[in-house]
Amino acid sequence: MRSRALDHLRRRASEREALTQPLDGPLSDSLASDAPNPMDTAQAGEQAWALHQCLRQLESRQREVLSLAYLRDLSHSELAAQLRLPLGTVKTWIRRGLDQLRACMARFA
Repeated sequence: MRSRALDHLRRRASEREALTQPLDGPLSDSLASDAPNPMDTAQAGEQAWALHQCLRQLESRQREVLSLAYLRDLSHSELAAQLRLPLGTVKTWIRRGLDQLRACMARFA
């Protein structure tokens, strides 16, 4: 009985070894690639759509300040100077806009 059990274990080990053989070239290259897969692309598209919908819901001044801050990478003081607004006003608009975006994006998550 012992020898049969050992034979069975050896056979299972060799079967598992056959399943773990290295992948062939093209398949292993595609699996190891850093390129986004279709699921990642679909999720990014859905997130972009949701962000666009949420941005449309903001007041125009908040949307403008957030766009300038994040798309043009301007600091709060640069924004205040460019828009000729007090620094505190710019900071408040950015904070409120981000809070509203967070709440809106949470509904899409």
